[in-house]
Amino acid sequence: MKNHEYYQNQYRIILKSFMGMISFLLLVGISVSPINWKNDPFDMSLQVVLITGIILSLIFYVKNEGRLYKTIFIVLITVYFYLKFWTFPDTAIMLAIFAMAPLIPIFLFDKIGFYIVFALNFILGPVFIIVISQSNLQYTYLYVSLDPFGNTLNFIAIQIILLFVFISTNNRMASTKSFHQELQQAKQLHSVGQMAATIAHEIRNPITVVKGFAQLLDQKEELTETEKFYIQTMLTELEYTQVIINDYLSLAKQQTGIVQVIALNDEIKKTADLLTSFANQRNIGIVLKPNHDLYIKMDPIELKQLLVNIIKNGIESMDKAGFITIETEQDQGMAKIMITDTGVGLTKNQIDVLGTPFYSLKEQGTGIGLTVCYNIVQKYKGEILVTSKFSIGTTFTIYIPLCST
Repeated sequence: MKNHEYYQNQYRIILKSFMGMISFLLLVGISVSPINWKNDPFDMSLQVVLITGIILSLIFYVKNEGRLYKTIFIVLITVYFYLKFWTFPDTAIMLAIFAMAPLIPIFLFDKIGFYIVFALNFILGPVFIIVISQSNLQYTYLYVSLDPFGNTLNFIAIQIILLFVFISTNNRMASTKSFHQELQQAKQLHSVGQMAATIAHEIRNPITVVKGFAQLLDQKEELTETEKFYIQTMLTELEYTQVIINDYLSLAKQQTGIVQVIALNDEIKKTADLLTSFANQRNIGIVLKPNHDLYIKMDPIELKQLLVNIIKNGIESMDKAGFITIETEQDQGMAKIMITDTGVGLTKNQIDVLGTPFYSLKEQGTGIGLTVCYNIVQKYKGEILVTSKFSIGTTFTIYIPLCST
């Protein structure tokens, strides 16, 4: 956090320096401008309005970093560049300043602003040059009309260079952000692992004892219906507690099972049979659509854990009768497993945070099950992709490298 605050402060200092430099240059520019109130009242008034707006919007943006003020600044500074190009026909540098307008949104990390200014420049730049070179304006803008083709080519080249600069910068920022998120997630998992290792033995033993005595009581014949209900409720809650502990333990340590060649479709059928009773209780059917004989190499316990978690989540997401469809196929060198439900669906924001520790959409969810699934798939150099339509359903597509038998 200290490093983050340091760089945030540095960025604010850079913004303030930028504001001061831009304001200084604008004020100097208008003070030495050949345009004056007496001969050019309209041009002078327009420049004063633009410069005032630019400085004020920049001050407010630096103060609170609001998007509105940043947008206003980008619009006004772009209009100012265009105006200077037309106002000073004898100054060749104005074409270069006009061409460099997209640099401002790049500096301010404004994606939408960049694409708008880039599109305007890419269209208007060549149009302006062609109009000047094919009209009486060629005698006013001599530096443009002397080489219209070269100026057009150079102008377009500058826009393309700025586009690649923006894409590269934006990609680097996205990569850094993604790395930071993964690092934070790794720290969370490490903390969860340490906590799980500490509490597992402390909680598991007393729970086992309590569960054992509850099962003994449940076997007594003289119990009333109410007493049996209480004991069954205890056993259900103890079972749920055991599931939570197992989820945390899955993060605490890697599985030590044997990695072996597995017939994927056979393993999916076994898992589907295991969950059929649970699905039937909710009036949900499980449909299998296997294609080809697919073989993968992984720990069968981890594969079962992966499939059970995702299929069970799909069943629990469905609030009315429907089907869970499980399809398999070969996609180049990967086994592709598609698990589709007809549940409530997910929003884009929900999909983006799936697999984050402790994030759950279920009332009694731990937020660990899907984290374990993502870790398992990543361990075997696979991938999980999620697509969903709200109120229609969700598809989890799992890719795992194929293994030749």
